[in-house]
Amino acid sequence: MQDTNTNKTKRAASDMPPPSAAKKPRLDAEHTKQSLISSALKTLQDSCDDLLSPNWIDALLKGKCELPSLTDEEKSVISKFCVNESLAETFLKAVLEKIKAEKESMGHELLQSLCRVYVGLCQKRGDSHKAHALAYRFLKEDFSQAPKLIMVMVTAWPSVFSCNSPLCRAIHIVCKMKAYGKMYYLLSKFLHWDTEPPGDPYRAITSTLKALLKDKSLTFQKSSWYGDDLCPAAWDYVFSLDLLCAQLGWIWTVSHVIRKSVWLILNTWLKQTQTEETQFRNVSVAAIFRLLGRLGQNGLKENVAASVEDLVKSITEFRDKMVSLKDQLNKSFINLYLYSLIFSSLSTGKCFSKS
Repeated sequence: MQDTNTNKTKRAASDMPPPSAAKKPRLDAEHTKQSLISSALKTLQDSCDDLLSPNWIDALLKGKCELPSLTDEEKSVISKFCVNESLAETFLKAVLEKIKAEKESMGHELLQSLCRVYVGLCQKRGDSHKAHALAYRFLKEDFSQAPKLIMVMVTAWPSVFSCNSPLCRAIHIVCKMKAYGKMYYLLSKFLHWDTEPPGDPYRAITSTLKALLKDKSLTFQKSSWYGDDLCPAAWDYVFSLDLLCAQLGWIWTVSHVIRKSVWLILNTWLKQTQTEETQFRNVSVAAIFRLLGRLGQNGLKENVAASVEDLVKSITEFRDKMVSLKDQLNKSFINLYLYSLIFSSLSTGKCFSKS
């Protein structure tokens, strides 16, 4: 009787497909990524220089030279990290972490180079929001020679501050307030302050608050932290108001922004939930909550804890009013933006940076 398995002959080894290549562990890929970052940072460390030295500044003011461009080493680093989105994001994050960790000890030459590469990579990606967030950090956190760092950003991306966003306008205003001497005139020349003056911080705060409440393009977007978060345009308003108020001090902010404007906005919004009017949209009010948290941080930095505690008490009273409405949507809303974003930031002093 014929064996039913005779047709099932064994395949010769030469006929067998080659073994599939083993997938590299994710750990190896991460190690490679970190090696690239370490190598890039070392390249910048070894090649950095002050490209806005006093002699350069004098020559620029007299029109005897052009703005210094990115160095070959900086261009090389940018080209390595713009090949894909994930790699670029990882490198940008690493640069921010290094700047934050070594703020007091880092040499200004290296800080300039990191700044230029960060902005150059943002330009490659068309991401002005991240570049403006870096400028916000320099000005808000009182970096040494912050106006000079803003000028360094201009050398990497000459038109980086030419857009008309709320944060960009605030950067111009605060930079003008902080700059002095030859750096002031250099910024004025290349940021075109003679033809487009930065404006007055007090009027800017008023107009920005009004624009935040009227902007119909603002939306919520999904966040891994909070479920719902603000869109970049809404953050632009928050950053700009925070930056401007920080320059005018906590006492002024409490008297002229929180008491005269913010509480009026929140109380109006509270009433409209009862009357079903829609004067203020939820996303705009969410941005106001975020702003309150950041303004409270400014108060803590100025060592006026008692005044900040009064703010927290007022927020608690507002929460109680909100919860008493028994509106499920708004209860969820208030819990998200009040507890998570205000109380935690005020009690710990942490800054929820979105850069």
